[in-house]
Amino acid sequence: MFSHHQRNVKWNNLILYRTSDKQFSFKLYRNISTDNIRRRMLIWETEKKRKDHLNVQSQNAINITLKDGTVKKGISGIVTPLECAKSISLKLANDSILALINSRELYDMNRPITDSCTLQFIPSKMNDSTTKEVFWHSTSHLLGLALETKYGDDILLCDGPSLKQGGFFYEFLLKKHTDQLDNGLGNISKMDKLHEIIAQLIRSPKFRRDPFSLEELQEILKIMYECASKKYPFERLVVSKDVAYDIFANNPFKLYYLSKIPDNEQIALYKCGSFIDLCRGPHISHTGHIRAIDLLKCANAYWTPDLDNDKSSPQSIVRIYGISFPNAQELKAWNQEQELAQKRDHRIIAKSQRLFMTHPLSPGSAFMLPHGTRIFQKLQNYIRIKYKEFGYEEVMTPMIFKKELWETSGHWQNYRTEMFAVQHNSNQNDNDIYGLKPMNCPGHCLIFDSAPKSYRDLPLRLADFGSLHRNETSGALTGLTRVRQFHQDDAHIFCRESQIFEEISATLSFIDIVYKDLRFPHYEILLSTRPEKNFIGEIKEWDHAEDALKKALNATGRKWSTNFGDAAFYGPKIDIKVEDALHRMHQTATVQLDFQLPQRFRLKYCDENGENKTPIIIHRAILGSVERIMAILTEHTGGKWPFWLSPRQAIILPIGGSKFIDYAEHVCNSLKSGNLQHNYFVDVDRSENSLNKMIKTAQLSQYNFILVIGEKERDTQTLNVRRDGELLGNMSIDELLKHFNDSHNSRL
Repeated sequence: MFSHHQRNVKWNNLILYRTSDKQFSFKLYRNISTDNIRRRMLIWETEKKRKDHLNVQSQNAINITLKDGTVKKGISGIVTPLECAKSISLKLANDSILALINSRELYDMNRPITDSCTLQFIPSKMNDSTTKEVFWHSTSHLLGLALETKYGDDILLCDGPSLKQGGFFYEFLLKKHTDQLDNGLGNISKMDKLHEIIAQLIRSPKFRRDPFSLEELQEILKIMYECASKKYPFERLVVSKDVAYDIFANNPFKLYYLSKIPDNEQIALYKCGSFIDLCRGPHISHTGHIRAIDLLKCANAYWTPDLDNDKSSPQSIVRIYGISFPNAQELKAWNQEQELAQKRDHRIIAKSQRLFMTHPLSPGSAFMLPHGTRIFQKLQNYIRIKYKEFGYEEVMTPMIFKKELWETSGHWQNYRTEMFAVQHNSNQNDNDIYGLKPMNCPGHCLIFDSAPKSYRDLPLRLADFGSLHRNETSGALTGLTRVRQFHQDDAHIFCRESQIFEEISATLSFIDIVYKDLRFPHYEILLSTRPEKNFIGEIKEWDHAEDALKKALNATGRKWSTNFGDAAFYGPKIDIKVEDALHRMHQTATVQLDFQLPQRFRLKYCDENGENKTPIIIHRAILGSVERIMAILTEHTGGKWPFWLSPRQAIILPIGGSKFIDYAEHVCNSLKSGNLQHNYFVDVDRSENSLNKMIKTAQLSQYNFILVIGEKERDTQTLNVRRDGELLGNMSIDELLKHFNDSHNSRL
């Protein structure tokens, strides 16, 4: 990792040019062209002037209501959140990185407001995952600016997103030499040749694929800090697809992304300094908010799967990964957390505690070892107890279904590449194609449809722990977090529209109880609403469903935020992100409304008037993947499992050799069988090592309780009890069992 204080870079020539009335500078490290960058800027400025002129011609007054109720007057298409903030105080304007429109839409501070609305300002404190992602995405644009500043037209930038696990990257191809690109590659006008051109580029020996040196990364980071200090604003411009094609005419990667957008859609662009990129946004107000940056690594990656068939070809592009924060203190804390995270890697802890293993003969499928199985089953049994409290019926459904089922559900058309297909080649001429189930919902629809349903049967809550399979790419497989086979606490609620609020409220209560019991310090709630286009159902249905979700969310008393237009095409959803002990966010639980699947399966129930109605399905998972939540909990606890989940709850240390083994076995059996509701995991150390060595071994193995017995304990039928290095004193077996039960029931 490279921090700003490590930089010692000499700049070469400085090139200045003017576009409109603005001056832009490039500090270049070799004699390279910037013609494409200049051309791009000229098109931007021309289009921006045209748009500004149109906005001036159509001036409409709008009202902007602030959080305290104050109403600001403005002109539609001209007034910005930044201007509103400045009218209150310069400090507010300087401290705010984003705006929030109508309590739901994150908005650029520099973006003109078009309609009357409510307006709030978001400070630079990165205290929620959405703000962090916007901040890191903005820093990826800063990295793009730095790369173009250093390499000019010699670099072809591809994509630069933020990462949900933290940070950002930008990927690119960089020419080895300063000679021009081959004819036909520099200026692309025929989109039908785009794939061919990209295939040539990513295989061309003219582009370097070796990792960047320390000195190169230091230079790039130096430029990032220089650009950040200039406080370049992030400016948004919406253009036609033709204008966007013109702007990115020399970059086949950007043209590829443009080709995926419908022709009639407007294209959002963002400019930062001289850097222009395709982007939906939003972004922070200016680069000056980015005050602490590290470039973490340089790596190779495949750009797009449909060009990756020939693995023998050098098809990789280069990625530079980084992290950023508003101040150096947060960066320092993040670095410390990363060091701790490496020690807490669930794969390392699992190996030392013998929880699970993997094998190349079954990639992406975990072998749960005895102690890992204990945790897995504890989590399952815990959820099963909650199912009884919340009125669920557990079912078991087949693992494999004919292709026809997946065609009915839509998975075969939209999810085929994520599934495992099986061809039946028996002697009976049965050549049907089957699919391993990636999710349980189609099977649950078959159960619902197996018998007539009345409105009195609803809501029907079906839960399923069945094994699921998804065809993750081999390069994405990681421990228990990215697997091909997994188990989910999957459930589907079949209900009437009038029952949505009640069922969502109960599900949110379920989630809250579970995450409190799992001792997560915090979780975030995100509501994804109807996309502007490409959705099924009536807008009225969506509005009613979203209102029910909002009402249920408000009833929790917790803060929640909105991902406007980010729902799937079949219904709005709620996502839960939990924060672990290292302040990392993990998406786990989900609650999804579905109008489509009941229609595809033609599900019906008879209402109180005797008419057939279509139910609504609520897909929900509380833990999500049980394997993944195990990985998260392993790293969250550092392998120090709470007693109720622990695979090693107590160990008995007999001192004085084998003469106390009989009493140790008696204690062990009494503790194991002393409770009908809970099976306690108790072991006996038969090593005959010294007491200090046995205690140290037990502590390293993360036993919750250490029970020492000797002659005194045998004679008095007691145990010397220790927990977390603290001596609790002598207890009888019954007293210790009560202590165990109390610890288990209180989730300690």
